[in-house]
Parts: sequence; structure tokens; C-alpha cells
Amino acid sequence: MLTLVEAVSLIQYAQQNPLRGLWGGYDISQIPFAIYDDVDVVYLNHPNPPKDRPQHLVAATSTEINGIYTATIPIKIVGNDEQTLIPIAYHEGFHVYQQHHFVPIVADFFTAMSRYPELDATYRTLCQLEANVLLAEWSTAKKITFMAHLGRMRRERLAHHDSLLNYERFLERNEGTAHYIEQQARQILYGVAPQLGDIGHGLTRFYQVGAGLCWLISEVDTEWVRRVEAGESLGDILFTLSHVVPDLSELDYAQVEQAQTELCAVAKQAVESRLEALNVKGTLIIKYRGVKPLYRAFNPSTLTSMGDGRVVHRSMFQLIMPKYGKLVSDETTVVDVMDTGELVIEAVPYTYTDRVLHIDTPHIQAILSHIDKRGDSFFCMYEDA
Repeated sequence: MLTLVEAVSLIQYAQQNPLRGLWGGYDISQIPFAIYDDVDVVYLNHPNPPKDRPQHLVAATSTEINGIYTATIPIKIVGNDEQTLIPIAYHEGFHVYQQHHFVPIVADFFTAMSRYPELDATYRTLCQLEANVLLAEWSTAKKITFMAHLGRMRRERLAHHDSLLNYERFLERNEGTAHYIEQQARQILYGVAPQLGDIGHGLTRFYQVGAGLCWLISEVDTEWVRRVEAGESLGDILFTLSHVVPDLSELDYAQVEQAQTELCAVAKQAVESRLEALNVKGTLIIKYRGVKPLYRAFNPSTLTSMGDGRVVHRSMFQLIMPKYGKLVSDETTVVDVMDTGELVIEAVPYTYTDRVLHIDTPHIQAILSHIDKRGDSFFCMYEDA
């Protein structure tokens, strides 16, 4: 694991020797960075760094710090070694570039996350077939034909909730292009060729498939970067490149669907078992409806979108409310109920004094002020409480 000093030095060097030509006008030397460990924060290229540590400094992302979009780099998460750190720095720095150069795609992000059909067998089938096409030894034209058709089929499955289409378009564009930048940096600097990882069927798929579409579309459309910045998602562009309806039997559609139906049943059983175990232990409910500002931090690879308004987190999760405090959990099940604005956690010991809820256990810690107790296991901290 790199130290903070080592990480800062490496990112400084990257900014002093920026890679050119990764994407239009993207230049990592112009990006403000906040690089941090559990104790300290070091700012690079930030015109107005705060004196106090920002409460929402919890993930590798881009966020506003003193009004300046800043790439945030947590050493504990992405500082394993140089070959991990620097490509991620290019990725997160590109999110800052997006804020200034991409026409926004407005998405109701967390509502859509909770409604995403991650446990729908037909949807999972289409996701798996996309991965199979991207991995196939086919011509670019043939891949585009199949990917466009599969993408249209997936969008039909997203029609059950109004929030989902822009959620997909937003993530596919923002995370797909940033992952594409990361892959280029890793290839140029360290000789690691782009690889299609485990795409999954939830939030993480947008990184992998989005980057795959970048590589694919860049081979046939010289205007694709301009189109992306002007507001089109990668799928939007893809659909203009092919209107052919291919024969999906070539992809063994029926066999993949059967396999995904079985895998989906296993996945559903696994998450239901977690929820049952949580309920057996007993739960605490914290209602946060209406609290602003509010931030969430989580591991995209260890969450499950239930599709019914709930997101189940299996590892790291944080709910951060700068006006009222935060809750931090790790290696335990947390249910975020988006529809009602409620967090469901294990019934751990707590203290409650002067409208302050305090939890200090191995897997859950919280200090939340201005909170009303409505029974032994129900707390409200929304604005109109």
C-alpha cells in the first residue's frame, strides 16, 4: 500500500507529464485533486482548499470542494500500487473534465438505482449476451449490429420505471468514458491491454460495457467524442449505426436465458437469505427523508438493486449528512429504502441523548444529531420531523 506522500508524488508526476490524446481537450495537469488517507488530505492544483477536512470525502470520485469540482483519491481504496493509482487518477480526473465539458444528462440517480432490474432474468440474459458479443472474434460491423439490437431490447426492459432510461444513459456515458480513459492510461503507461472484466448486471456493468462501446464506436465514427460531449450516450450513438435485426440464435440465446434464469434464482435466494438473517437479528430504522445535503458512499460491486425501491449493501456503506452527522457501516447488511427514505440496519446497541443517536460497534458507527426517537427501533431525522 502506498503512503500518502508516495501517492501525492506519483500524481504530481502524472500531472507534470500528462498523457495527450486520450480524449479531446482532457488534460490531467489542469485537474484539481484531493488525495487523502484516514488522517490527512493533500490538495493539488486546487485554487481554494478548505482548512477542515470535508465530511463527504469518502470515495474515489469527483465532487465540489469549496465550489471547485475536484477529483478525490482515497489511498486506502485505490492506493495499492502505482499501476492501480495512476489510471484511477486519470479516471477520476476525467469526471471533473465531464463536469465542465459534457452537456448534462439529468438522472434521478438513486431512485433509478433502486428500480434497476438487476434480478430480472430476461434483463440479465441481455447483459450477458452483450458481454459475449464484445468478447467475440467478430468484425466491428457485426459487433455493432448485435450490440445495437441487444441495447434496444434492454431499453424495452427499462420502460417499467420513468427514471431508468436516463440512469442508463448517464452512467453509460459518464462511467463508460471514464473507464475508457483509465484503460488507455493503463495501456500506454504500463502495457496492460484493455480487458472486459466481469460486467455483472448492476451498477458495475456500465463501466465495462460503456468502455467497450467507446472502443467499438471509435472505429467507425470520427465525430463520436463531439457527440458524447454534446449530450448523446454511447447507446444513443450506437443505435444510429445499425437498424438491422440479427438472428440471436447465433448467440445461443435460449441456452443463455436458461442459465441466467437459474443464476437469477440463486442470486435472489442469496439476497433474501441476507434480509431474513437481518430481520431475525432485529433491525433499527433511521428515516432520513428530506435531509439535504445528503451523500452516499458504497462499493458498486457489493450492492444489489432489488428493483422495488430497495438497494441492499453487503459491505461498505456510508450515509453522510453534513448538517446532522453520518452513519458508517462495513461487512454488514444495510438496506437503503429509497421510496420512503429509510435506512434499515442491524439492531445494534446505541445511546440516545439530547436528540443525538450514537452507535459504536465493530461494523456500524454513527453520530446523528437532531434526530427524533419514535420507539425503541425507529428514528426520524428528516427536515419536517
